[in-house]
This record gives sequence, structure tokens and C-alpha cells, in this order.
Amino acid sequence: MSTVQQELNITSSMRTVAAPQHYSTIVKFIDEVAKSEPNETPTSVEIYLSDGKWYCQVCRGDEKTQPMGPYTKQQAERIQDARKMLIANRGTARLVFK
Repeated sequence: MSTVQQELNITSSMRTVAAPQHYSTIVKFIDEVAKSEPNETPTSVEIYLSDGKWYCQVCRGDEKTQPMGPYTKQQAERIQDARKMLIANRGTARLVFK
């Protein structure tokens, strides 16, 4: 089989990629809410030890998220740093507080 035939066989078996889809209305609405979020309430990311296991939790005023974990202490510290970076970039609008 010649190289040209091989190339034709390969390209004919490839599928075309669909056009990129745009965000839905719900996602656009959530983005707008996130932009208008007041950043006046201080937010912290805490790690704590409970029953020999480490957990990470985001606190904003009196509100707290569900604890994430259990982790080792080193993993909890990494999660804490990652959450701080995400909150610094995106704020807390997408977090669910109790």
C-alpha cells in the first residue's frame, strides 16, 4: 500500500470536531452573582485535628463549609494553601456554607 493511500485511509476515518458550545444562561447568571459578591466579610481557611485525622474548612464570618478530609497534616496544609489561592482569585460566591 502506498503512503498516499495510507494517508487517505487515516484521514477518512477521522471524525470532525463539533463547534465549541457556549455557556448556558445558568452559568452566566452564576458568574454575574459571583462578580457582585461583597468581599467585606473576612474569610479564612482553617485546618484542624479531630480523632487523629486532619480536616480543612473554609470560614466566612459565622458561616462554615462542610469539613474536607480526612487528610494527613501535610495534605491538609496543601489543601489549605490551594483553597486560599482559589478564594483569592474567585472569591467565596461559589462555596456552600452551612
